[in-house]
Amino acid sequence: MSIGVESVTAAQADKIMLIEEGQFADVKGIEKAPETLSKHLSAFSNADGGDLYIGIEEIGEHKTRQWRGFPNQEAANGHLQAFDEFFPFGTDFQYEFLKCEVRSGLVLHVQINKSREIRRASDGIPYVRRGVSSLPVRTPEAMKRLEYAKGITSFEDHPTGVEKEIITDSPVTAEVIAEGVPT
Repeated sequence: MSIGVESVTAAQADKIMLIEEGQFADVKGIEKAPETLSKHLSAFSNADGGDLYIGIEEIGEHKTRQWRGFPNQEAANGHLQAFDEFFPFGTDFQYEFLKCEVRSGLVLHVQINKSREIRRASDGIPYVRRGVSSLPVRTPEAMKRLEYAKGITSFEDHPTGVEKEIITDSPVTAEVIAEGVPT
């Protein structure tokens, strides 16, 4: 699948550089290692989705943003190859380059949709997005919560741990059968 190059105006580029980092968006410089960025892709995918812009760098103590993209598409190959291993092109992840005539380089825009399955980063750990953070899912309890959130597991799939007769002989069950089961 080829990755398109979309031209954006200077005003659109300015808007992209002002995107507020949070639950649904993040910006990173091109020098960030793909392995580090894979944590953010995992987190967005395991939460509600989002957009990652690679080539917008924050400089100085006031974190002034600067459009400093890849010099050309080939310069992004390392990122794309690493991403494709864990986050293949398709319905859950879309990639495009953004080009602005008055800005330097190509910004790689990755649109991440919420996926049905749990996506792990290159370190083998799944992450979830919470505000501006990509948090690791490390404990069995946290993994179970993620499975519930994604609909992989439901509470109805787990036994209650009580005797069968407590449920089958209960007044509530008798009422449900009397009211809801056709005669």
